[in-house]
Amino acid sequence: MAAAASVASTSSRFSRMCISEPRIYGPRTLDDEAPIVPKEERDELRSELLRKIDGCYQQAKLRGGVVADAGFCFGLLDPVSNIVAGAVITSAAVVKADPDPAVVQRKPGLAGNVEQRSLDGLVAFLAALFPHLNEARAMWYLCKADLDPLVAARLVVQHRGMEQSFRFTSDATVAAVETALRCAAAAAQHPSPKQFASGWKLLSHFLERVDAVLPGSGPCATVDQFQATAIADILLREPQPSVFSLEKSWELASSRILKLSPDPFGKMVNVFPDRSTVRRVLLTTIHGYYLQALARLPKEGLRSQYHHSLLHAGHCYGPLDPVSNIIVNTIWYSRAYPLTKKVDLEAISSKGLLRIAVRSFYGLLSFLCTRCATDNLSPDEAMQRLQAAGLISASPILTSSMIITTMRLW
Repeated sequence: MAAAASVASTSSRFSRMCISEPRIYGPRTLDDEAPIVPKEERDELRSELLRKIDGCYQQAKLRGGVVADAGFCFGLLDPVSNIVAGAVITSAAVVKADPDPAVVQRKPGLAGNVEQRSLDGLVAFLAALFPHLNEARAMWYLCKADLDPLVAARLVVQHRGMEQSFRFTSDATVAAVETALRCAAAAAQHPSPKQFASGWKLLSHFLERVDAVLPGSGPCATVDQFQATAIADILLREPQPSVFSLEKSWELASSRILKLSPDPFGKMVNVFPDRSTVRRVLLTTIHGYYLQALARLPKEGLRSQYHHSLLHAGHCYGPLDPVSNIIVNTIWYSRAYPLTKKVDLEAISSKGLLRIAVRSFYGLLSFLCTRCATDNLSPDEAMQRLQAAGLISASPILTSSMIITTMRLW
């Protein structure tokens, strides 16, 4: 009984402290500028990556116009195998080249610099797959992954706590990987990005066979006519699929990641990602919750009344999961403050959704920082926890005082 009374007393004091000392964050109180990576650090990363890329071409033992035009380190396998497969894809001519001459036109002085073009493509691949990454961060992950694009992608997911939100074989990821490959090919001045992506789309269904015949990244990796013929045979004889198959590529990447250092991040493992980066990731997640809520709300009600309440008070925090919280808050506000005149809308603007998503984000952040004030939880730590939990950690009920205080910010 005494222990229960003590717990109740402690809980009561904690609740009073949270209500009386709220920690409110918003655009005016939370600096969102991304730190600038020093030029010296970027140059050092670039030089190290170029040295590694040159080593990959030395391992591949490939020379000549075909490699210079089409053999690059990005693809669905390890860097050396990607060089070989990329060259074979072009020589096999899976699809017609892009008719647009701008696609095959190269920048002056870049045609012969295959190492720099490979680096440009690798950075473009990661940036297309993870739009929140800047160039310096993308190069840092590539360096940690020894140029392996899919291993670097897995490191991004692991380091930034995206395991809950990133689905490796979902339709969205499949489409994103295809787009990323085309962006990478275009950035590397590939003669036909469409052909490059189509070739990898076909090979993605036979990666086990391709991986078995390619040399990999060993020190004695060489390429012979048999290997090139085996890959070309797949490209020329197998029917062209409509979508990528990524299960095997991610599985092979998982096996390659085990060959890296046990602690690939070193001293960086406990350093939080850039605040602006995490903020964009969380806003993207919250935006997805609003799209799910819009799909579940009744169409007629959404057009006539719920659009107003959703944009004003349809926050994703509350006692339930984020999508349910949005729906409950939307319906409650519509009942509590009904519209005085009938308004029918055909669509909700993206700016309106962004505004309510941002308000939900700052509400979640303020809630966690206030609730964990005794632990001195910083905004960066709160964002990291929200990201790792897929925002589910914001499910506990917000006190009415906290909600009102957060809303007053706006």
